[in-house]
Amino acid sequence: MSLKSTLVASIVAVALITLLFGAAISYWHALSKVEAEMQAAIAVGARVAANAVDDAEESADPSRRLHLLVGDFNGDRHVRAIWQDSGGRTIAESVPALPNRDVPGWFHDILHQPERTVQVELPPAFDGLGRFMLQTDSRNEIGEVWDDIWKTLTILGLLCGLVLGCVYWLLNRALGPLDSLATALDAIYKSSDVPRMPEIGPAEFVQVYRGFNAMSERLLETEAKNRRLTEQLAAVQEEERADLARDLHDEIGPFLFSVDVDAASIAHSFDNGKTSEIPARVATIRESVGHMQRHVKELLGRLRSQALVDVGLLDAVDNLIEFWQARYPAVAFKIDAPEYSLGAAIDQAVFRIVQESLSNAMRHGRPTRVEIEIDESDEGVLVEVRDDGQGFEGASAGSGSGFGIAGMRERVEALAGEFEVGPRTGAPGVVVRAWLPVRRTAGNDSRKSDQSVKRTILNAQA
Repeated sequence: MSLKSTLVASIVAVALITLLFGAAISYWHALSKVEAEMQAAIAVGARVAANAVDDAEESADPSRRLHLLVGDFNGDRHVRAIWQDSGGRTIAESVPALPNRDVPGWFHDILHQPERTVQVELPPAFDGLGRFMLQTDSRNEIGEVWDDIWKTLTILGLLCGLVLGCVYWLLNRALGPLDSLATALDAIYKSSDVPRMPEIGPAEFVQVYRGFNAMSERLLETEAKNRRLTEQLAAVQEEERADLARDLHDEIGPFLFSVDVDAASIAHSFDNGKTSEIPARVATIRESVGHMQRHVKELLGRLRSQALVDVGLLDAVDNLIEFWQARYPAVAFKIDAPEYSLGAAIDQAVFRIVQESLSNAMRHGRPTRVEIEIDESDEGVLVEVRDDGQGFEGASAGSGSGFGIAGMRERVEALAGEFEVGPRTGAPGVVVRAWLPVRRTAGNDSRKSDQSVKRTILNAQA
């Protein structure tokens, strides 16, 4: 059930309850009013009749006087005059006034009360003429009550109708923007187009519109960023595939060709009886196979870097350094890190940060020295990778447009940490800095008591 329908139904229910309560009060008031009017009417009528018959003592014709008295009550709205003989037969009876409006039978039944009858004492001059009585007639009074209630109900009905109409109009005006907002949200769900809401109308809805528009802009930015990341990921994947293909072609291909040539030479030497040349050829083949095995191991290390963390964070970083030292022997590497584990999630994040930072530095920075520092404190873990390379070469340090930098930032933010990358202060090169909070557990502090848990590794070139 919609909010508008709920509010309208609630107002209608309150109006009906109010009408029923008012009808109950009106009913009890009408009963009291009819009873009071009948009592007053018959009391007044009795006094009038008594005064009339007292004056009739001077009349020479008492019978005519009674006829005239009965006629005096014709058209009375509340009392009927009745003249009966001693045997109870009605001699004359007045005709009460008719109600101005026809009263429904059910309404007359719920307000009708038993008629009250009062016998007027006649003077001795009227002896033998029977008895004179007054009887109440509540039809006109009930008709008045019906007129009052009809007018009251009509006014209340019009008032309730006007109130309900005003409320319905106000609800349409107030809740109409919600329909527009729901349509806009549905449009976001069904299509890539992100609509904007006009920031007009009541102050409350203007705030909602501003929040919606801010959300829409953030969604557009996120979608654009996701598209760029997807494109960069595809580019990185293609670059990695190209690197692997070049490595296989440049490193594995020649040695496979050499093995093939040496194997053919062995067969030729055997056929020509030159068996003394075979051991040298076999040694060459083994040397080529060994070189290919080492290179394949390096490729597997690049493809399965996840396994390096299993041997420990420090050893995993050492393996990274060995990999890059083999390719860039002139670069000096320095590492300062704890030997113990910082936790599986922290170890993994730190390793990925160091891995990506080294890759960026070695591929793009052309450094001569790279320093890696991993330091744990009571607040968390600080990771810094510094190089003295060429820096960003004019790129914005804070843009974070690269896929690798974006990946590091997202990994750090997922652990509620802080990440920044920029040029070094007072020195050439780039510094990558990440801070990761660490949940302290029992026994963690004891592992820092030994100062030998941190060590520095510096290659011979340093």
